[in-house]
Amino acid sequence: MPRRRAAWRALSALFLDTEVDPADVAVQLRATGFSLPELRQILRAEVAPVLGGNLLSAAGVWDAFDLSGLEDRFRAGRARPTLTGALALRVIRADWQAVEARFRAEQAPGS
Repeated sequence: MPRRRAAWRALSALFLDTEVDPADVAVQLRATGFSLPELRQILRAEVAPVLGGNLLSAAGVWDAFDLSGLEDRFRAGRARPTLTGALALRVIRADWQAVEARFRAEQAPGS
């Protein structure tokens, strides 16, 4: 579970109303040991359904989420995608693509 918590923490940065540092998020995700396809699944099925609404709210969280209170919701989110989560994935698309690019670059031989 610690690896998954670390993935949730890193991915949650994409749902804050602040600028994302793709390199920092990629480093944190790399440290979890999950593959990129696994991280995509965690993003889509667990994090986006729970945190997606933050991006669509004018009074959302800006600095960091308290993930301790959200763990049960992340686990439950795996069972059902939400419209809010799907919309949020569109909002974060460019940031996620930048994170993926950095993640892959760190994976490249000789890097």
